[in-house]
Order: sequence, then C-alpha cells, then structure tokens
Amino acid sequence: MSPTANPGSANKREVTDGGGGPDATFYDLPFGYRDLTVGMNGTDVQTLNWVLRGLALGTPYHGAFAQTTDGAVKAFQSSAGLGTNGVVNLDTRKAMAARMLNQTASWYGPGFFGNRTACGKKLTKRTVGVAHKKLPCGTRVAFAYNGRWVRAKVIDRGPYVKGRKWDLTQALATQLGTIPVGTAVVKAAIAP
Repeated sequence: MSPTANPGSANKREVTDGGGGPDATFYDLPFGYRDLTVGMNGTDVQTLNWVLRGLALGTPYHGAFAQTTDGAVKAFQSSAGLGTNGVVNLDTRKAMAARMLNQTASWYGPGFFGNRTACGKKLTKRTVGVAHKKLPCGTRVAFAYNGRWVRAKVIDRGPYVKGRKWDLTQALATQLGTIPVGTAVVKAAIAP
C-alpha cells in the first residue's frame, strides 16, 4: 500500500498505511509531522531517539521505533505524568521540549563559506552542523524551537560571544527557524 499524507489541522498530522496500523516504510519527515508509535521508521523517529538519548533514556541513534524506543517513551511519559501508551503525540513532544535545556543560540555562515571548520568539514550554505566550545567533534545534538525539531552534529568551535552556548550553521538555523531573530533561546538535548 502506498502511504497517504493527511495534513489535518496544524496540531495533528499523520501518515498511515491505509489500514490504520503503523507503516514500516522509512519516511523523511520532520519530527512532529505525525504521531509516532512502535513499528514506524523515519527521520522523525531518529530525532525522537536523539531527544530521548539526550534526556538520558538510553535509546539508539537510528530511525526505527523499536522496543527500546517504546520502553523509553513509556518511561518518559510516566515521569512526565502523561498516559503511558507509548505514542509520541503533541502532548508528549511538548513534555519532552519542557525537559530540554534552554540555551542561547546564534547562527553563522556568510563570510565563512568555503573555509574548513575546527572539525575539518568544509562549510557551505548546505552544511548542517553546530559549533560548541567544548563538546567533542561529532557529538549529536537535538534542538527544538517554536515547534520545529532538528538534529545536528558538532562540527566547529564557538560561539565566542558571552552568554551564547551554540552557533548554528545557516542551514541548521534555517531548518530551525531562527534566521529572522538572529539569536534565540532554543531547547537542546545532547545525545552522548
């Protein structure tokens, strides 16, 4: 069966297999586009796993909603006072964001494109990554801002402005929606 996207309202979007059960196809969807449950696969599930890992719930990094993820989701829901059904819906996502760290982020790119980052990656307009002063290169980080969720790895050093914790590449800031504000307080979860 081919999946059908049902945008629905602004708060609820889902992808089904037409039969009402979870669709095991791997989807390239942003986290929050659909409610997630056991058996689903995709970039949104991968973001979920990074967030859960950042909240010290020991999930894998991949994009499969398997038993390990289900157990972590239920443990999180229980600790947050939510129903423990294992479904990651709007309420669960909001509770996850509330547990993430509030930290200031800026963005960079123009003027640095073509240069190598401190971690050896060539910076381009399409480079998705984040700079941090101390975290090792390759450290995985999940960010949330105004209902948008993204994942990135540490690829550079910075920011070197007092009070800022993260420097997002232009591509990452565009995905997260922080370009218009320049500097924003974002939610962050470091997925060791």
